[in-house]
Amino acid sequence: LLASLSITIASWCYYYFSTPLIESVLKMKTIYLTSLFLHASTAFQPSGLQQKVVQKSSRCNNALKSHDDMSDNIDRRSFLSSGAILASSVLLTGAPPSAFAEDNQAAAIYAYRSGGLPSLRPIGLTKLTTRYEGYVEAPKSYAKSGIPISFEFPSDWLQLDKLGGGIQYVDQRNGDKLYILKATLPADTNLKTVAKSWFAEVILSPEGDVARSGVVAEGGRISRSLMTTDCTAEDAPSPCIGRRRMILKYDTVTGSGVQTVERRGLIDAYQIDNDVYMMVTSSNAIKFEQKGSRERETVENICQSFKVGPAALS
Repeated sequence: LLASLSITIASWCYYYFSTPLIESVLKMKTIYLTSLFLHASTAFQPSGLQQKVVQKSSRCNNALKSHDDMSDNIDRRSFLSSGAILASSVLLTGAPPSAFAEDNQAAAIYAYRSGGLPSLRPIGLTKLTTRYEGYVEAPKSYAKSGIPISFEFPSDWLQLDKLGGGIQYVDQRNGDKLYILKATLPADTNLKTVAKSWFAEVILSPEGDVARSGVVAEGGRISRSLMTTDCTAEDAPSPCIGRRRMILKYDTVTGSGVQTVERRGLIDAYQIDNDVYMMVTSSNAIKFEQKGSRERETVENICQSFKVGPAALS
């Protein structure tokens, strides 16, 4: 898909701008424009990502300069090659891959999809609920490249960020959301011993994918925390994957930047090696706290259905 798009863009430019004068200008300016565009595209990205993209840009520049020294004219094939390099670099830097995001271990990022497209299967007689089954990227120390996950959610929720590889859905009627995130635990901690404040910090971190999706949050804190599966207990199942459930309280800043809206997040977390995989839902605080609230029942059902590891395949 990337190669096809690159060639299409380059072909269009070639046929519509292939006069001798334009070819000469393109020959002299290709390297400059490539570097300028790549630097501009990362103006609002984390500094670590900027450095990696600058390195990619430098390698791209060197390749183009080498090509320029070897040729006196820009023919159709070389023009298409240069266009492919430019389009590929821009598209790859537009949505940072998980390898870049993983450099910041103090933030929760998307658990990126792995192993192809997931299975989305309506269940029940009314088909109002959909079951998601798929794989996400495993920790580097894990024996396999992907970890199976599954969960159930309302069928009319809209998927966001399809091309980016993250898993995020929204209820278009009230703005409730779900995210599948992961974060690396601090040294010498596990899912049970890590401070509950750590979850609020990594989920709402400005460097995390919740903030990158457009959420401006204030005052995050965990109000309730419970180990629903404690692998250190005597009656723990074997094999055992630790599981923890929490409630997150925070405020979101409105578009005007003046008013804030209280939100509630429900977190269901599993530990795989030294990483935590989380289902995080977000709801309006008033509706979430109402007794018998349909909104709260919905997000509780989503979190309860969340499975990570072999149990997700059953």
